[in-house]
Formats: sequence, C-alpha cells, structure tokens
Amino acid sequence: MGGKHLIVLIHGLWGNHSHMNAIKEVFAKTLDDPNVIFFAPRQSGYFKTFDGIEIIGYRTLTEICQVVLGYKRGTITKISFIGYSMGGLISRFIIGKMFTECHDLFQDIEPGLFITFATPHLGVHFHVPEPDGGWSCSPHHRHRQLLSIVLSLLGTTILGRTGRQLFINDSPENQSILLQLSSGEFLEGLARFKHRICVANVKNDRTVAFYTSFITDCDPFLESENQIQYVFDPNLPGTDLRMVPRILDMNRLDPESQRAPKDDHNLSRWALVILICAILFFVLPLVFVANVVGTCYSYLATVHYQKLLHKGEGRNLLRRKLGLEDKLVDAIRDTVGVLANEESDDLNDDAGQSIIRKDISWDEFVSKYSHGWDQKSKSRFKALDFDPKRRKILQNLNQLSWIRIPIYIKSLNAHDGIVARKGVRRATPYSVSGLQFVAQLAKFLISKDEA
Repeated sequence: MGGKHLIVLIHGLWGNHSHMNAIKEVFAKTLDDPNVIFFAPRQSGYFKTFDGIEIIGYRTLTEICQVVLGYKRGTITKISFIGYSMGGLISRFIIGKMFTECHDLFQDIEPGLFITFATPHLGVHFHVPEPDGGWSCSPHHRHRQLLSIVLSLLGTTILGRTGRQLFINDSPENQSILLQLSSGEFLEGLARFKHRICVANVKNDRTVAFYTSFITDCDPFLESENQIQYVFDPNLPGTDLRMVPRILDMNRLDPESQRAPKDDHNLSRWALVILICAILFFVLPLVFVANVVGTCYSYLATVHYQKLLHKGEGRNLLRRKLGLEDKLVDAIRDTVGVLANEESDDLNDDAGQSIIRKDISWDEFVSKYSHGWDQKSKSRFKALDFDPKRRKILQNLNQLSWIRIPIYIKSLNAHDGIVARKGVRRATPYSVSGLQFVAQLAKFLISKDEA
C-alpha cells in the first residue's frame, strides 16, 4: 500500500484507448512492479479527437484527476506519461495545466518519465526538398509538390480544429497552440520531468515525418527520398528482446551512400497499382465522408466549450467538472468514489542487415542518445525550410534535454507499427522488440532514480 507510480497512456488522432494496449502489456511485463499502475483515458476517442488539443486536453485531465482523487489502494506519488502520435501533444498540454490550474492536486506527485512515440512535436508539414531547378524540375518532383499541397489542404479542412492545429494553421502570429505548448507553463511543466524520450520512425511513417518526432530541422530520409543507406547501431543494451532493435546511428549516415536497388518484379508493381486504385476509388471516399461528418459533429458538440476556453474559463470548467469549486482536495479525497468498473480495469530489407550485437551499459546508451545528433555529422545534410513558428518551437523544445531514438520498423505502416497498435500478437518482431527496448530503458531510468 506504499506510493504508487501512475503511468498515463494517451492515444492519437482518430484513435481510442485500445491502441495503447500493446504498450501497456509490454511495459507492465517489463517493469513487473505492483506499485506501477497504468491508465489509458477513454473519453476522447474517434470523432472526439477532432475537437482540438485544448478541449481534448481538459477532458483527459479530468479523467486523470478522477483517478488520482478516487484511487483507494494507496497514494499516487509519481506520474509518467506515454503519448502516441498526437497523444504526445495532448500529454504536453495536460502537463502544463497539472502544475498550474491543478497544482493543489499534483503538488505532491513527482514527475517521472515523459515518452512519445511518433509525435509531431513540430507539427505536420509535408516537406518536399527542393532540387536545383525549382518548380520547373522533373515531373516526379512536381507531382510530389502537388500531392503535398493537396494533403495539407485536406488535413486542415477535414480533420476539424485538431487538423488546423497540427498543421499550425489554427491562429495568426503567436497564438497557435503548438507554439504555446513550447513555452510558458507547458515548457516549465515538461522541464520538471526527470527524463524525456522521443522515439521516431525513419521510414514508412507517412503521417508523422522523422524530423518532427525527432525534434530536429534536418531529415536525411526526406532529403534522399529514403534511399540513404541505413547504419544500425550494434552497441545496444537490453536482454530477452524478441530481436535486436533496428536503431540507427545518425552520426554514421553518409549522404553519398544509397541502398542497393531491389529487383523489379512486374507482379509486385501491378499489385501495388491495384492497391492504390482500390484505395483511391473505394477507401478514400469513405474516409473523406467519415472525416467530414466527424468534423461537423466536433464543431457542433464543442462550440460552447471553445467559447469558454477563449474567455480563459478552462480552469473553472475543469474544477466544476470535478466538483472542486469550494472544496479542499483533502476533504473530497474521502468522498469521491472510484471510477466505473471499465475504468478500474485499466488501472489494474534494408533491415535485412545482420547485426552483430555488442552489449553496452544503459548508462552508455543514455549518454550517447542524450547528446543527440553530432553537429558535424548533421551539417552534411540540408536544413529544412522552417517557417518562423516551427523554428521557435524547435528552439524552445531544444532548451530541454531529450533521449532521442531513431528506429526502423519494418512495416508498410510504421506509424501503426511503432506502438503495435493492433496488439502484440498481431505485431511484427520489429514492433515488439522496439517496445521491449523502450520499456527496458524506462525500467533502468526508474530504478536509477529510486536508487
């Protein structure tokens, strides 16, 4: 009945709490600690993820407060966050409000780990590196530019308020929520966590590019159209992994190198063409209609709350929801019941390179990947053409120390695979080993802090 460590798992856009099941399963097995409890908020799934970061954040914070207030099997003394995709941004919003508007509830709870998987910390933007020749370059490049424009337009229109925020197109000047999340109470709250880890896909993440989840202004994989030769780091710690994780050594990437081209197979090309046609003519229209319906629903359902937030009523709204207007936290700890049963249940190729594993210590790994990308190695690649908002966000977030892990997940959809979204049993060994590795890193950091 000693102090409990609450680990909050927050899913991404158009998702639900079940997308975090694999993370929960792997982390629970790895940590193997009865004092660690997991909670995946349930009230912001599917269409509700279109409501905007502030409303989703307050709604999720309300659930977390209810858990802290109603937990009867010990006192929660530490809190950590694991965010997937947009869930990392929601986590950062919550962290800012936890230690300001909910200070009386969280002042005695110690911040632990902050971990994100494929989170667009710098927003979403489909950068197309500009070769010599500008717009008059090859047809292939013009097609990519046109596709980027179309996808950006769709993202800012059919994904509701959240879409505009992710593309940093939600407000003029300095009012964009992603810019706000990189400063003030949000940055101060994030700085209170002992360790910050960001895990970034290097390939096949068509939703969240490497640069934005790795928090950098340089992307060798975009620049080379993902033809650069991967160099995997064989010097890794960890035991009993399903396979050796494919973690890249960024300092050994060579911009002049290219992966060996694969043999052309007519059958494979025709299969890909058929798949693309099926997506364009059958799947895409259904997705488009569903997103438009979701956007309309989100707007109608939240217009009242948006007005309240605009007036700065977020704190009062949260406290009314929790029944905290005129009561001290200590007084209501004994009167607020536990959550409903369903909530309580949540508490209880190129990679074909053979890697000759050379074990190192976790301390050595943390030291290497905390120092990030060596500036000399990074300078061999072009910097992305960021707008002023993204440059400011990058500058602000880089004031903090991060353990940055660039990982290759062999999957057609690495954005799904990085967290084994469909569950451990349906995931590839690449996905599972990546989760196991991060879970073992988390265990090491927690043990080190408690020593």
